[in-house]
Amino acid sequence: MVNNMEPIKTEIADWLKSLEDETVLLEILKIKNRLEIPRVSEEKTAYSVKDDFDERFAEGLTMEESRKRTREFIEKLPWKKQ
Repeated sequence: MVNNMEPIKTEIADWLKSLEDETVLLEILKIKNRLEIPRVSEEKTAYSVKDDFDERFAEGLTMEESRKRTREFIEKLPWKKQ
């Protein structure tokens, strides 16, 4: 596929090389910075927080204990009698 933008880019690059006006160059730099896509920084391979899900899961409640606590909690709620 032919890139139709190449002649335009070349013309602009040649014009920029010959440009001496500092205010125009600063404006072009502002436009460039505004249009730049932020780059993703290096991928983090080590996390600052330890992943201890399996350990915490193993120490968790059993189904029976969870149901017992839920039942006790519900019984302690201030139910209104009508």
